[in-house]
Amino acid sequence: MNLRYNYQQRKKEFIIHSSIEIEIILLFMAIVSVAMGVRHYSKLPYTIALIFAGIILSFFDIFPDIHLTPELIFHVLLPPLLFEAAFNLNANELKENVKPILIYAVFGVIVAVFVTGFLLQGTFSLFSTDGVMPLMACLLFGAVISSTDPISVLAIFKQLGVPKRLSSIIEGESLLNDGVSVVVYGIILSAIVSHSHFSFIYGLKEFIEVAFGGALIGTILGLTFSRITALIDDHLIEITLTTILTYLSYITAEYFHASGVISVIAAGLMVGTYGTKIGMSPTTRVSVKDFWDYIAFVINSVVFFIIGLEVGIVNIFTNFHYIIIAILSVLIGRTVSILVLTQIVNRIDKKIDFKWQTVFVWGGVRGALAMALALAIPKDYEFRDIILIMTFGVVGFSLIVQGLSIGKLLNILHIGGRDKNLEEYELEKGRLIAINGAAQELESMYKDALISTHVYQLLSDHNTKDIEKAKEIIEELAKDPNVKNYEFKTSLKRLLLKQKDSIQESMKHGIISIQVGERLINTINQEILYLD
Repeated sequence: MNLRYNYQQRKKEFIIHSSIEIEIILLFMAIVSVAMGVRHYSKLPYTIALIFAGIILSFFDIFPDIHLTPELIFHVLLPPLLFEAAFNLNANELKENVKPILIYAVFGVIVAVFVTGFLLQGTFSLFSTDGVMPLMACLLFGAVISSTDPISVLAIFKQLGVPKRLSSIIEGESLLNDGVSVVVYGIILSAIVSHSHFSFIYGLKEFIEVAFGGALIGTILGLTFSRITALIDDHLIEITLTTILTYLSYITAEYFHASGVISVIAAGLMVGTYGTKIGMSPTTRVSVKDFWDYIAFVINSVVFFIIGLEVGIVNIFTNFHYIIIAILSVLIGRTVSILVLTQIVNRIDKKIDFKWQTVFVWGGVRGALAMALALAIPKDYEFRDIILIMTFGVVGFSLIVQGLSIGKLLNILHIGGRDKNLEEYELEKGRLIAINGAAQELESMYKDALISTHVYQLLSDHNTKDIEKAKEIIEELAKDPNVKNYEFKTSLKRLLLKQKDSIQESMKHGIISIQVGERLINTINQEILYLD
């Protein structure tokens, strides 16, 4: 009897303790299912699809124990995302567009915070909204919502062939304005918590100290770790070192009351632009890039899915007036900051026309960082719930409405657009692959006597005609220099990857030594990096 009782008790305890593990498994299964479905059946960016999936599943309460908390985002999820983005940022494009990126990222956040805050407070006062928020609370919301997260937008940019300068500015601005918004948020929240009078001069002084301190710490640590990796030629150790650097730069900066976010960004930029050149072999660079690409995919997937869950539980209809006012205030704040600062950019750098400015405004979607900042507001602050509601509403609107419509906006403005010959080439190539696959299946059916000779001959002749027709079209399209260049690069990369597989297989069976194999793979990786 006791044995049975003990077994039942242990079984009950196991189920209770395993609930979070089961939720995590279901979470990853849902993420993979959505990602696979989008890849094969839809052109919808997978991050937006994950939000929809999260919203739908929020009604079934499948994930009661999984939530976005400030500790989870700031200390676990955010540093790797920032490091990966900084590490992969194109150094040449960053240098070419450093002026507009810095102006939009630094001054754009400050302008947007104040315009959004004053507009929000004025609107509440004008319409005598219940529970009118004071100016400092409105400015705090402005800081919460000022960082942009254009992951879904950049995915659409790649599909539509948007000019590199446009996507580089938006990507660079998004990376740097994360750090700026966190610093501004900290200054305003500190003034609210301490009940001190907010001084713009004092705030500016503290902003410079915190931002500069974070940049200095991240640069020093990034430089130090870059020199360490130069002494090692082991991709596993070097991946581990970049992981340590990611969290160490954040923790160190926060310990010295500097910006951990800016520190991680500086460290990532240092390793990506300097460390990869002096301290990483081509094989290590490929391995490190693949590792951080995977980490970014997992974290982004989890965050966007949970955003869907969190947005889904907000009572949208009850607080609809707050959300509408917030959305309009944020859009106007973003518009004012872009229009005003572009006048400065156009005087000191290449001109940015009105079409691009429109894309900057509408492409400034909000994401996980905004939600983390809102959740990090002290629970005893009386306006925390209103700020949370407005943040969830704005994030949901920007990711779903702005994220889904940015492609149509680009088409209306005639920005980007893929080469028609290149698209036609890919279409014919896809048809040829499909026909060849069908031809192989036909041969197999005939060999296994599953089809008569007469029908086999008819279908074989039909396939041969289709193959010849597709080949003729591809040969004609390949005369286009852009198509020829694309075909050469993709074909060469496929051959290089096949060479790499063959060498790895030979090493596995002892046909060639590990030392020789690694030298050969290193050379191939160098060529692959050059192609990319």
